[in-house]
Amino acid sequence: MATEPLNPRVPSYTGRFAENTSGIITAIVACIQAAGGAVESYPSNTAGIIQALIDLQVAIQGGGTGTQSVAVLAPGISGEALAKGDAVYVSKSDGKLYKASNVLTREKATVLGLVKAGVASAGLGVTVVARGPIEGLTGLLTGFEYYLDSSGVITATAPVGGSIYSTRLGQAIDTDKLDVQPESPIFLV
Repeated sequence: MATEPLNPRVPSYTGRFAENTSGIITAIVACIQAAGGAVESYPSNTAGIIQALIDLQVAIQGGGTGTQSVAVLAPGISGEALAKGDAVYVSKSDGKLYKASNVLTREKATVLGLVKAGVASAGLGVTVVARGPIEGLTGLLTGFEYYLDSSGVITATAPVGGSIYSTRLGQAIDTDKLDVQPESPIFLV
């Protein structure tokens, strides 16, 4: 690997070190790839670093080609069969994940997130998207807010009426992608 020249504009308070822009770009490229972003060829200079950082920002913000590029994932154990996209809560009695509901109790209306991939029965490991994008859903209306329904399903219809909870889950950012941002349930009287 070629040694890069010393930067004459950097004051020499201690020993001077050669710039390593190609090393910095290599590290940024690794981060872009990990986030599922597209990598280009970057010149080994400050402009290259800036362009790579812009591409990294796009990848982190969900512009990457990979799924779940910025989602916060939470592992758990299923308490029942769960389908992809089901809203789930953590049971205080056994610590397992069950379909959330906006009726009955605040515990069941407090959503951890949405199931990333379905499981066939209780006692299986399950991953939940607690924050960020979940892809592969169907029938979403881009730009609409989504809420918890009575059976762990998400709906674009905000709950109304008495003796139920309103739990906002997030916003559709495409017809198959929801930005999961669950909020605390509000009891509707």
